[in-house]
Amino acid sequence: MFPRFLALAALSLSLLSACTGTTEPTVSVGVALVNQNGNELRSVVGPGTSAAAQPVTGALDLQVLASGKTVVVAYRDHLETRGLTLQNPVPLPGPGSGFTPCFVRLAISPARDRVAALSDCGNGAAEQLAVYRSDGLLDYTATLPPPTPTDSANTRFTITPDLNIWVARPAIGGGSELLRVSSAGITVVTNPPLSTAVHDLAVRGGTLYAATDQGVLAVNPTSGALAATPVISGVINRLYSDNTLLAAWLLDSSASSQALTLWDGTRRGVPAYPADLRDVTFGPDGKAYLLSGNKVTSYDTVFGFQRGDWQPTDLITTLQGARALTWIAP
Repeated sequence: MFPRFLALAALSLSLLSACTGTTEPTVSVGVALVNQNGNELRSVVGPGTSAAAQPVTGALDLQVLASGKTVVVAYRDHLETRGLTLQNPVPLPGPGSGFTPCFVRLAISPARDRVAALSDCGNGAAEQLAVYRSDGLLDYTATLPPPTPTDSANTRFTITPDLNIWVARPAIGGGSELLRVSSAGITVVTNPPLSTAVHDLAVRGGTLYAATDQGVLAVNPTSGALAATPVISGVINRLYSDNTLLAAWLLDSSASSQALTLWDGTRRGVPAYPADLRDVTFGPDGKAYLLSGNKVTSYDTVFGFQRGDWQPTDLITTLQGARALTWIAP
C-alpha cells in the first residue's frame, strides 16, 4: 500500500497547488492500453512517449492494481499480470473445475485490491464471475442464475467498497434485475425486477449509481430501488468512475458526438464531446484519460471544474482499433 500512499500524497499536493496557484510537483502518471483490436499492448507515459508495443493475441480488457505498477490483462481463455513495461506475463491461476473461462470484461474494486472477470461462453450457458485478490490468488467464483442475456454486453457489473459485486442485466418482459454477488453467495436484490432498464453501473463516493434513460440514478443498497432524481440528467448508457469522479456518456451510433459529463459529487462539467469513446480512466494526478479508437487524450479535472479549462492534451494519436485503457504509475 506504500506506493498508493505516495500517489495519494502527491495528488493532494497537486490539488493544493491548483487552489493556491503554487507549482508543486504532481505524481507521474501514464497509461496502458489494448490496441490493434486486441493484438497489441502499449504504454504511454507522456505526450509522444509511447513505449515499444508488446504483441499479444486477443487481449480484451485491462486494469491496474493499487500500486499502479501491476496490470491485469484479460483474454478469452485466461487472465495474466504484467509489469509497467507490459512484458513478462504471469498467468493468474485458473478458476478451477466447473468454470469454463470465456472472459469478456473486467471490473476493479475502488481500492484496486480485487478484480472480477465476467465469463460468458454464449449459446445460453450460464455467465460466471471469477474474483482475484491483488496478490494474484483466486478469491472465489460464482455462477449467475438464469436467464442469461443473449449478448454479454448487456451484463454490466461493478465492485462496491464492501467488495460486493453488483450485476445489472435485462429482465424478462423488460426492465432490469440487480444481483449482489459475494463469497457468501448470490442475491437477486430486485424482486420483482426494476421497470427501468439499467444500462451500466459504477461507484462514486461509496454510492452505487445506475445509468438509465432517465439519467444517472443512485441505487438503494438494500432494495435495489432507484432514486427519483438523477445526479446527471439525460439518456445515459455508459459509466466510468474511480470512486471520486463519475463520468457518464451515451453510446449512440446515430450521433456524430455525445457529451461526456463528469461529476465530482457537487460539480458537473463537460470536457469533451467524443464520437468514438472506447474507455475512460481517472489517474491519481487529477486527470481524466479518454481513449478513442485512434488516440488517448488527457483532461485536467482540477482546472476543469474550477475554471472550465480542461486543458486537453493528446498523448498519442497513432492508435488503431484501441479497446481498453487504464492509468499506470511509471
